[in-house]
Amino acid sequence: MIEKSWEDALEIVVGFLEAPPEPDSDEGRRFDEALARVLAGAPTPLAETDETAPALDPGLRQRLDDLARRRAGHNPFGDYPDGIGPTLGMNLGER
Repeated sequence: MIEKSWEDALEIVVGFLEAPPEPDSDEGRRFDEALARVLAGAPTPLAETDETAPALDPGLRQRLDDLARRRAGHNPFGDYPDGIGPTLGMNLGER
């Protein structure tokens, strides 16, 4: 993952928001990285924030959360593409 500032990542996300690229393309991977960076760097509406923290409109945040969930939907194990076995100390994918 190429390290980008939160603002740079937000520009990438907003640029593709109406028509996100295919997840398996280079642009799709760039978009997904930027989307993760934006969501990770923005405080949740319930979090206590200082005035310098980046903030997202609650409606935009919900839209980005939904989009991230849909784009990750092709992987039934979420952040663990190899399966949940490694988190349990076993590999369920190989027998």
